Amino acid sequence: MRCKGGSFNADVIFHFSITYRRPPFYLPRYSQYQFFLYKTITEQREKGKTFDQIAEWLNKKGYLSVRGKKFKGNHIHSIVKKKRLKDEKLERDYPEVWSDFSLEVVDKTLVNMFEGL
Repeated sequence: MRCKGGSFNADVIFHFSITYRRPPFYLPRYSQYQFFLYKTITEQREKGKTFDQIAEWLNKKGYLSVRGKKFKGNHIHSIVKKKRLKDEKLERDYPEVWSDFSLEVVDKTLVNMFEGL
Protein backbone atom coordinates (compact mmCIF):
# COMPACT_ATOMS: atom_id res chain seq x y z
CA MET A 1 0.00 0.00 0.00
CA ARG A 2 1.31 3.47 -0.80
CA CYS A 3 0.41 6.70 0.91
CA LYS A 4 1.82 10.12 -0.10
CA GLY A 5 4.84 8.61 -1.81
CA GLY A 6 5.79 6.38 1.12
CA SER A 7 5.42 2.64 1.16
CA PHE A 8 4.22 0.39 3.91
CA ASN A 9 4.98 -3.25 4.47
CA ALA A 10 1.34 -4.33 4.77
CA ASP A 11 -1.65 -5.29 2.68
CA VAL A 12 -5.02 -4.03 3.85
CA ILE A 13 -8.12 -5.96 2.82
CA PHE A 14 -11.64 -4.73 3.50
CA HIS A 15 -14.42 -7.38 3.50
CA PHE A 16 -18.18 -6.78 3.51
CA SER A 17 -21.45 -8.27 2.29
CA ILE A 18 -24.27 -6.57 0.41
CA THR A 19 -27.71 -8.16 0.46
CA TYR A 20 -30.26 -7.21 -2.16
CA ARG A 21 -33.91 -8.16 -1.84
CA ARG A 22 -36.48 -7.96 -4.56
CA PRO A 23 -40.14 -8.87 -4.98
CA PRO A 24 -40.77 -12.61 -5.33
CA PHE A 25 -39.70 -14.09 -8.65
CA TYR A 26 -42.97 -15.88 -9.09
CA LEU A 27 -46.44 -14.81 -8.11
CA PRO A 28 -49.34 -16.65 -9.71
CA ARG A 29 -50.88 -14.64 -12.51
CA TYR A 30 -54.54 -13.76 -12.56
CA SER A 31 -56.61 -15.48 -15.19
CA GLN A 32 -58.63 -13.26 -17.50
CA TYR A 33 -61.75 -14.19 -15.54
CA GLN A 34 -60.15 -13.36 -12.17
CA PHE A 35 -59.04 -9.98 -13.49
CA PHE A 36 -62.52 -9.39 -14.95
CA LEU A 37 -64.07 -10.12 -11.55
CA TYR A 38 -61.63 -7.80 -9.77
CA LYS A 39 -62.22 -5.00 -12.25
CA THR A 40 -66.00 -5.45 -12.11
CA ILE A 41 -65.97 -5.45 -8.30
CA THR A 42 -63.86 -2.27 -8.10
CA GLU A 43 -66.17 -0.55 -10.59
CA GLN A 44 -69.17 -1.49 -8.46
CA ARG A 45 -67.37 -0.30 -5.30
CA GLU A 46 -66.73 3.06 -6.98
CA LYS A 47 -70.49 3.31 -7.50
CA GLY A 48 -70.90 2.97 -3.73
CA LYS A 49 -72.10 -0.62 -3.49
CA THR A 50 -71.27 -2.79 -0.47
CA PHE A 51 -69.60 -6.19 -0.77
CA ASP A 52 -72.92 -7.92 -0.11
CA GLN A 53 -74.65 -5.84 -2.79
CA ILE A 54 -71.92 -6.65 -5.30
CA ALA A 55 -72.18 -10.37 -4.49
CA GLU A 56 -75.93 -10.23 -5.04
CA TRP A 57 -75.47 -8.28 -8.30
CA LEU A 58 -72.91 -10.80 -9.64
CA ASN A 59 -75.14 -13.73 -8.68
CA LYS A 60 -78.13 -12.14 -10.47
CA LYS A 61 -75.99 -11.67 -13.60
CA GLY A 62 -75.12 -15.39 -13.49
CA TYR A 63 -71.45 -15.05 -12.65
CA LEU A 64 -69.86 -17.69 -10.47
CA SER A 65 -66.67 -17.65 -8.44
CA VAL A 66 -63.49 -19.09 -9.96
CA ARG A 67 -64.37 -22.35 -8.19
CA GLY A 68 -67.89 -22.36 -9.63
CA LYS A 69 -69.80 -21.21 -6.53
CA LYS A 70 -72.21 -18.35 -5.85
CA PHE A 71 -70.70 -15.18 -4.43
CA LYS A 72 -71.03 -13.95 -0.86
CA GLY A 73 -69.97 -10.59 0.51
CA ASN A 74 -66.91 -11.94 2.32
CA HIS A 75 -65.73 -13.57 -0.93
CA ILE A 76 -65.95 -10.22 -2.73
CA HIS A 77 -63.97 -8.59 0.08
CA SER A 78 -61.33 -11.33 -0.17
CA ILE A 79 -60.87 -10.80 -3.91
CA VAL A 80 -60.24 -7.07 -3.41
CA LYS A 81 -57.97 -7.59 -0.40
CA LYS A 82 -55.80 -10.28 -2.04
CA LYS A 83 -55.30 -8.20 -5.18
CA ARG A 84 -54.32 -5.15 -3.11
CA LEU A 85 -51.81 -7.19 -1.05
CA LYS A 86 -50.31 -8.74 -4.18
CA ASP A 87 -49.89 -5.32 -5.81
CA GLU A 88 -48.27 -3.91 -2.66
CA LYS A 89 -45.81 -6.81 -2.52
CA LEU A 90 -44.78 -6.26 -6.15
CA GLU A 91 -44.33 -2.50 -5.70
CA ARG A 92 -42.47 -2.64 -2.38
CA ASP A 93 -38.99 -1.15 -2.31
CA TYR A 94 -36.33 -3.30 -0.70
CA PRO A 95 -33.25 -1.33 0.45
CA GLU A 96 -29.86 -2.96 0.20
CA VAL A 97 -28.26 -4.11 3.48
CA TRP A 98 -24.53 -3.85 4.12
CA SER A 99 -23.15 -6.20 6.79
CA ASP A 100 -20.27 -8.42 7.94
CA PHE A 101 -17.64 -5.69 7.85
CA SER A 102 -14.07 -6.69 8.61
CA LEU A 103 -10.62 -5.27 8.01
CA GLU A 104 -7.64 -7.54 7.52
CA VAL A 105 -4.09 -6.23 7.74
CA VAL A 106 -1.28 -8.52 6.53
CA ASP A 107 2.20 -7.46 7.62
CA LYS A 108 4.62 -8.03 4.72
CA THR A 109 7.80 -6.97 6.53
CA LEU A 110 9.34 -10.45 6.50
CA VAL A 111 8.24 -11.18 2.92
CA ASN A 112 9.83 -7.94 1.68
CA MET A 113 13.06 -8.71 3.56
CA PHE A 114 13.45 -12.07 1.79
CA GLU A 115 12.64 -10.62 -1.64
CA GLY A 116 15.62 -8.31 -1.33
CA LEU A 117 18.04 -11.19 -0.86
